[in-house]
Formats: sequence, structure tokens, C-alpha cells
Amino acid sequence: MTTLQVEAVVAGRKRAGAPEHPLAVALSAGPTSLRHLIEAVVRAEVQAFVARAADERLVRVLTEEQLVEGLAAGAVRSGGREVAAEVDPDSAVHTALEAQRDGLFQTMVDDAPVDDLDEVIEIRDGTRVMFLRLVPLVGG
Repeated sequence: MTTLQVEAVVAGRKRAGAPEHPLAVALSAGPTSLRHLIEAVVRAEVQAFVARAADERLVRVLTEEQLVEGLAAGAVRSGGREVAAEVDPDSAVHTALEAQRDGLFQTMVDDAPVDDLDEVIEIRDGTRVMFLRLVPLVGG
């Protein structure tokens, strides 16, 4: 297991995407292909999503601090809600790889662009990975 620093950014949007966060992925440190990196990140993110969805089903008693933070963020969530989304990890991996092939994303590994799914990159604990979603211009 290797822990990466993963970030998802949507070009031109400040609040869209996911802020940089540590993510444990099923990859050993050393050389790997962009294809394997994307697959490992997507599977780890799906697993984290499923865990968060299961956690959302539980009703929690909030502290005053959590209540204030929720109000400041614009949404107080104490759980108890059913998350209907089922996620198929294989389908998610397929979609992510297709999006990379189609040029919908630019993948940066330690600030260097990586385009080819079969390109070999060096992975270590703390490697920074950014997925930059490219947004087409309207009318062009």
C-alpha cells in the first residue's frame, strides 16, 4: 500500500472537484503505468465513497462545534439518510480510463503531465497526483 496526495480540479471552477487529500492505494512504491495508477486511485475513491455512504446512514449526535461548522458551511448533516447510489468499481475504472484516453482529463504526477496510459511513472509515499478536468469552451 502506498499513500498518495490526490486532488481533482475542474478548470475554471474554484469550488468544483476535490481538495488534495491523502489516499491509500493498492500500489507498491516503484514504477507503474498511468493506467494502473488511475485504476488504483479510482478503486480507492470508490471504496472511500461506499464507506462514507454507509456512515451517512447512521444518525449522529452533533457537538455544538460540529453544529456551528455545519451552519457556516451551509448544511448541517447528522446522518440518517439513505444514499441510493450504487457504484460499480469496474465501471468507474472503465469510465476514468476512457475519459483519460479521450483527453477529458490531464493527469499530473508530481507536477509533471502524463498523457499516455502506458507511460511508466515512479510512485512513492507522498506522490502528488492531480486530475485536471478540462472544460470545452462554449461554441468552439
